[in-house]
Amino acid sequence: MKMLSRAEASVTEEIQRQFPQLQQIRELAGDGGLQGMAISVFDHWLEDESEWHLLDCYEGAERERRNRLFAQHWGALYDLTPLYTVRYRGRWPAKAKLVIKRYNDKAGYLRQCRYSDYGVPAQFIIMPELGCIYAAGWDDTNILYYRDAALAAPVLKLATEAGLHCLPQQAI
Repeated sequence: MKMLSRAEASVTEEIQRQFPQLQQIRELAGDGGLQGMAISVFDHWLEDESEWHLLDCYEGAERERRNRLFAQHWGALYDLTPLYTVRYRGRWPAKAKLVIKRYNDKAGYLRQCRYSDYGVPAQFIIMPELGCIYAAGWDDTNILYYRDAALAAPVLKLATEAGLHCLPQQAI
């Protein structure tokens, strides 16, 4: 089974209508006018220099614990709702076109979600039924973008159930 397939035209149109600033969000050029909530292994924002060492977690038991928390959350999201992502097709940057793809294979999806100490996480999930975009971050903190907090609530509930913490928008 293919891990990704091109999204149906009607779904693509709906996602583009629902998230007109999708490319801007994907390229970290803004929040597209959406609200944000951080989902993190940390129970507070690491604002003090004395806590920055907590970000340096590349191996050992703590890395395995963090990976388990996120893997549980990513798996629960897959079970909750259809998940989509974006890929670029064409020569970058002049002719690159954003293409929306749907995840079809949970094992492949989870393999793509897992932590890698070789680079920045690139996971970018669109959940049109919940009106959310979920982007992985390099520091064991991901950002959930949404318009309606009530629709986004199941994602936050699953994060809490997985042992992750939801940090308020003002600190993002």
